[in-house]
Amino acid sequence: MSTVEEIVSAAKRLPLQDQAELRRRLDLLATWPEESEPLREEAGQAAIDLDQRVQQALYEAGLITEIKPPITDPTPYRREPIAIKGKPLSETVIEERR
Repeated sequence: MSTVEEIVSAAKRLPLQDQAELRRRLDLLATWPEESEPLREEAGQAAIDLDQRVQQALYEAGLITEIKPPITDPTPYRREPIAIKGKPLSETVIEERR
């Protein structure tokens, strides 16, 4: 069974309310990018919430000493690739591992 068939089969087993929500989200994904922005924002917020809950659990377990705020501006984390002479670095790494 293909992955798509598995997904459809799983969707059929969902309660009707969840099927309706799945339909709404799939419809948003199928529209133009600017129209699917609410879904992307919702997914992004869910990821931030999950990260904060994980950090809270780690803090309570004494594994970390602080809970860092979510990253709201990814600009400082974008890096430009460095041009190097010769063959690609990945090829060199693979050769050295042999």
